[in-house]
Amino acid sequence: MVKLINKRTGSSFWVADERVEEYKAAGHKLAASPSAAQKPIEEPIEETQEEKPKKVAKKVVKRTVKK
Repeated sequence: MVKLINKRTGSSFWVADERVEEYKAAGHKLAASPSAAQKPIEEPIEETQEEKPKKVAKKVVKRTVKK
């Protein structure tokens, strides 16, 4: 397993040895590389989904009528 740095988010992740070249070709950097650790994130992450408002549970009050 090899530790890489995601090119968009800057987060680290692990990859199987046989797939390292595939990820490097996609632009990810080796975690041991000094340039990968010091390089800032170039692209901001775009949110694809709008944030939905939270649903708030309403307290139900049962009213009784006295006769």
